[in-house]
Amino acid sequence: MSEQKADDETRLNRLRERGVLESGEAEWIEDLLHRLEEAEARSLRLREALLKANGHKPTMSTKLRDALYE
Repeated sequence: MSEQKADDETRLNRLRERGVLESGEAEWIEDLLHRLEEAEARSLRLREALLKANGHKPTMSTKLRDALYE
């Protein structure tokens, strides 16, 4: 679990404990955080695919490359 995700969950739990959130709001926030996490992962995959397509990312695995350099 990333540090940011843990921080988000901690803050959400504090809001729950203080009773600041109305019925259903905590679940809505959890859903938003989950969708944000999925969007970030999708963005990272797209960025990596673009770099690879543009030739800026090595296509050889790290282990193979290290073995060839030895």
